[in-house]
Amino acid sequence: MSETKRLKLSSIPENEREVLEFLQKKGTCRYGNIFKELRIPPAKGSDIILSLTHKGYIKHVNETSQYQLNVELI
Repeated sequence: MSETKRLKLSSIPENEREVLEFLQKKGTCRYGNIFKELRIPPAKGSDIILSLTHKGYIKHVNETSQYQLNVELI
């Protein structure tokens, strides 16, 4: 069984930190609703989600358009 990675929020760019903190509060959220609720333009939001997914900080939930944290925020 793998251990959850810990991520220090202070080391993350502000725009990515905002999405991570949002998902920490929500648990899971649909792709488009992340942008809508955080008032992020879709193109910029798409880049942020792609970056966070690539880094392994967030992940798809059951192969849907929902995302959740894949790390523990500290």
